[in-house]
Amino acid sequence: MKTCATIIGFLACWLAGPAVLADAGHDKGYTFGSPGRDSEASRTVEVLASDDMRFSPGKLDVRLGETVKFLLKNVGKIRHEFALGDRASQRAHVLMMKKMPDMKHGDDPAAVTIEPGEAKTLVWKFDKKPASPIEIACHEPGHYEAGMRINVTWAK
Repeated sequence: MKTCATIIGFLACWLAGPAVLADAGHDKGYTFGSPGRDSEASRTVEVLASDDMRFSPGKLDVRLGETVKFLLKNVGKIRHEFALGDRASQRAHVLMMKKMPDMKHGDDPAAVTIEPGEAKTLVWKFDKKPASPIEIACHEPGHYEAGMRINVTWAK
């Protein structure tokens, strides 16, 4: 009987593993802000993702308490993503994408997958100032390592 329970337990963990990993790094208790609403946005920032592994603009200044609506456009021919986070969440995201390189973001308000030619929006409220810097990054395989990120700085 113990053997049967052990096998069932193992199979349950093995089958649930991908579902658990799919949300790794997507903790809803964000240290770098919170999801915003369109009606709260004080400005819209257009961000272009290109196949030269760059975002445009390459840097962004925000103010504590500011809500920004990001208009994201993939102007390339390959998939990109827009993932907002502090250093710790970006590191977790890198590891997650290495394990699941074909993952698409649907349930995380701080990250979106942008297919070629596609445009999406993301609204974020910068109401928390984390201990580490904030970045916007693309974690498609090799993109972050090639420099596909935006450094976010706090305006005085």
